[in-house]
Amino acid sequence: MTNFKKQNKIAAVFCFLFLGLVFLPSVAKASRIYFSPVVKEIYKDDVFILEVRISSSDQLINATEGVLLFNKNKLEVKELSAGGSLFDVWLQKPAFSNQDGKINFTAGTPDGFQGENALVLKIIFLAKNTGEAKLDFQDATSFFLHDGKGTPINPWLKSLTLNILERTIEAGAKDEWQLLIEKDKTLPEPFKIVLGQEPSVFDNQYFISFFTTDKESGIAYYEVKEGKKDSIKAESPYLLKDQSLQSLIKVKAVDKAGNERIVEYMPPQKPIPWRIIIGIIIGLAIIILIVRKFLISNKMPSNN
Repeated sequence: MTNFKKQNKIAAVFCFLFLGLVFLPSVAKASRIYFSPVVKEIYKDDVFILEVRISSSDQLINATEGVLLFNKNKLEVKELSAGGSLFDVWLQKPAFSNQDGKINFTAGTPDGFQGENALVLKIIFLAKNTGEAKLDFQDATSFFLHDGKGTPINPWLKSLTLNILERTIEAGAKDEWQLLIEKDKTLPEPFKIVLGQEPSVFDNQYFISFFTTDKESGIAYYEVKEGKKDSIKAESPYLLKDQSLQSLIKVKAVDKAGNERIVEYMPPQKPIPWRIIIGIIIGLAIIILIVRKFLISNKMPSNN
């Protein structure tokens, strides 16, 4: 009887293992966030690009929120780039802290996404010291369904461990980011400038909104120029200095390789208030009366 029970337990264990092997791949492929490429040969002082990618094969999502930790003693973030990202709306711009060894991002796409291997952002790392450097997504990392409610789901979080080697050859350190910058000759994507006025934004004053993406290195900054005023670096939404809407507006988008795209916009003329129109009419009437009186007086015969 004892042997029979042991055999049943062994059979049950093998059954669970078998089911796990059968269903694990489908679970892993359902929704996950991970690093790419997985295997890299990295040496101390190298600058390399590590990509954050997502897959969601069975559910339509439209946003992701992520927090990832990296070994701050081995790695240093030089820059973050959204160039080529699936997401075109950044609710929270990608930000990093080398002091805390942390990266945060919150992004969305209005059209939603269901598929495999989509790029979220690129992390440009400097390999500071040799040894193992682990990268982990925190549990707060989530996807949000494209269901009108923003229902959060928990994707499979795939960590990564890099092995940073001591350089044994005389060749200099590699800089993948610099190579990408040098190859990037593509302008930022075309975009539009939208005029807005809302009581809850800038105290109901006129502002403009603008946004674009860049397929290669990502957008570095924007500049706004109103009429003859100097260009200034700006973010969207931007409060217009000329609230009369009489100035031609130019917005320049510059990517991290220095490529520029400039878009121009002439605001529609504001309707003239009725009190001004009435004043103009009265003024014209007075001028006409004065001119008529002058002409009549000149036509009158002289008594001499």
